[in-house]
Amino acid sequence: MVLFGYKFFVIDHGWEHLINVNDFLKQCVDKNFSVDDEDIEFFQENIITATNRFKQAKILAKNLGWEGDFRCGPSLFFIPDPDRNYMNYGFVFKQYNNGMTFVISPIQLEHLYEYEDVETQMIEY
Repeated sequence: MVLFGYKFFVIDHGWEHLINVNDFLKQCVDKNFSVDDEDIEFFQENIITATNRFKQAKILAKNLGWEGDFRCGPSLFFIPDPDRNYMNYGFVFKQYNNGMTFVISPIQLEHLYEYEDVETQMIEY
């Protein structure tokens, strides 16, 4: 899987419309856990995938200059995946120092390249 990372200007508004990573994982546990072996395997696979993707997102953000703290987020955003015909998700967060925003997406967000100060990188994991 590939993740695309973007570091750019400060985003100050709209954070309240996103779901925090911790809340997302808690909701996954609350809604998907059952005693059926089949469900447990599916649940475990989804939690492992989500936590691994978040770990890789933080590595990519550090490569872009993220200092390791969160002023806003970390939050998830959902985006249609044209290659797989389902909703995929990425991460967005803001750091304290200078308020720079980091967007980590499994889908390339070409419209972000138009901003003057955007820095980009990708990671394959």
